[in-house]
Amino acid sequence: MSSIILTVGSEILSGHVLDTNTHWLLGRLFLLGEDVAAAMVLPDDADRIVQRVAEFSGAVDFLFVCGGLGATPDDVTAAAVARATGRSLEVSGEALAHREELANFLLEKGFIKATMEINDATKKMAMVAEGAVVLENGAGFCPGWTVEFNGTRIFVLPGVPQELKTIFTDRIEGTYIKQKGDRYTEEIVLSEVEARIAHLLAKLGEDFPGVSIGSYPTYGAKTLVIRAMGQHPDDVKRVLAEIKQYAESLPEI
Repeated sequence: MSSIILTVGSEILSGHVLDTNTHWLLGRLFLLGEDVAAAMVLPDDADRIVQRVAEFSGAVDFLFVCGGLGATPDDVTAAAVARATGRSLEVSGEALAHREELANFLLEKGFIKATMEINDATKKMAMVAEGAVVLENGAGFCPGWTVEFNGTRIFVLPGVPQELKTIFTDRIEGTYIKQKGDRYTEEIVLSEVEARIAHLLAKLGEDFPGVSIGSYPTYGAKTLVIRAMGQHPDDVKRVLAEIKQYAESLPEI
């Protein structure tokens, strides 16, 4: 099973905001045993979002579209995903009810001083694609939601990091995406040049197809990090032991 992450935000592409959501999602999906085929950042452009959602629907199991669900004119994600999946956009009564409940709680606790009225901006934040399942946001007003299209489960999530994390852990993880098995990861650090062991890494990749081997040079420190991961710890350990033994047999450079 595979996933693609689409993060929406012109402010990210301009360098004004750091995208931490993609990094966090990659980590969570990896721990759940999911393979991520791609991750990209898109501008706040409805046509571009429609194009990518249509392109990837049917190609992967899960598609995450993150950000652009606010109340301002540049928040076009909800409408774009609805258009890409051939659905109309509608105000979710469930989302409005959650907003009212959260507002009343904040008023009671003294975090806000007046009741928050329902207006056009409020309704925009509560809009979801027709037939979507609303994913309640336990950390904010704007809900996430999900639809299935061409065999792909699409998750539309707010871009506020804490809200995205809350919805994923509370509503997605364990319900739509379940743990598929452990992945064991281990690494070693060598004082070595990557080119001198590249042939061994290739051979071990063929001998141990269930182990993924990565080589990461750190040129300033003149070190080489070798990271191996797989479902069977014994295979991972054996691969790294062979690499270490071979590296130690090489003449110093």
